[in-house]
Amino acid sequence: MKTTLLALTTCLCILAADPAQPMFWSAAQQKDFDKLALSKLNADRHLGTERMLDSAFVAFRNGNGEAELHEKLADLLLIRSGEGTVLVGGKMIEGKPSGPDEVRGKSIEGGTRYPIAAGDILYIPANTVHQFIVEPGKSFTAMVVKITPKQ
Repeated sequence: MKTTLLALTTCLCILAADPAQPMFWSAAQQKDFDKLALSKLNADRHLGTERMLDSAFVAFRNGNGEAELHEKLADLLLIRSGEGTVLVGGKMIEGKPSGPDEVRGKSIEGGTRYPIAAGDILYIPANTVHQFIVEPGKSFTAMVVKITPKQ
């Protein structure tokens, strides 16, 4: 029983971690990730995602997101297509814990607006409130890489 439990725990840890071996995604495979993210669109959240690694995923947005804050992880956004705005900083309105080390809220008061378009890169430090803004009729696709900052 203990051996089975240890094996199961080890397998779950392996599945929950990024691979130790190099990974390669061709341009065609990346387009497939974009299509898969779009196919998983949650209309209420204006968000569809496709996981690449434990620490990276492709996100498709076609409307405003909630305000969000990741207490221990930074976001590196690589904008692949489309356009929008990322509001960074300021004060989260009606923020509530949404998971371990995560807070979500209705919106942000204040902050700095960063217009984003294909080819742009934006780094959002850990513990920094941010919100994605997308004008009606617009959308964008981004690769999001979660980073544990050095202390």
